[in-house]
Amino acid sequence: MGMGTEDHSLAQMALQVDESDGVCVEVVLLMGGAQLRGRLVSEERYRELMADTVRRGNAAPAAEAFDLLTKEAAQRRAERQHLRETQPHVPLETPEYLYLVEDPDWARTWCVPLGSVDAWSMTALTVDLPDV
Repeated sequence: MGMGTEDHSLAQMALQVDESDGVCVEVVLLMGGAQLRGRLVSEERYRELMADTVRRGNAAPAAEAFDLLTKEAAQRRAERQHLRETQPHVPLETPEYLYLVEDPDWARTWCVPLGSVDAWSMTALTVDLPDV
């Protein structure tokens, strides 16, 4: 059945990562007996990585379509930030997907439906604070 409604921690971490690329969360996900290990990234970063992959291949002209998806993800991120700032009492919508960059080579990206995660473990959480 996927993750129960009693544990929103993974969804909350996905929201934190989507809010700031400086939040680094490394996880292990179990889904239908398969194990996936990597770092959660924002949807915007995921889309950028996809566009970069297309650009490196022989279908580079198609990268523009992927750039558009990146731009749309950036707009959604800005809208959520605006909501947080103007209506902090309104809870954010639970994300439907997790975006993951697989370790160790960072070349493989995954889009995982949150509801398909049977179990998970956090292996690291760090925050890169901007220099003041």
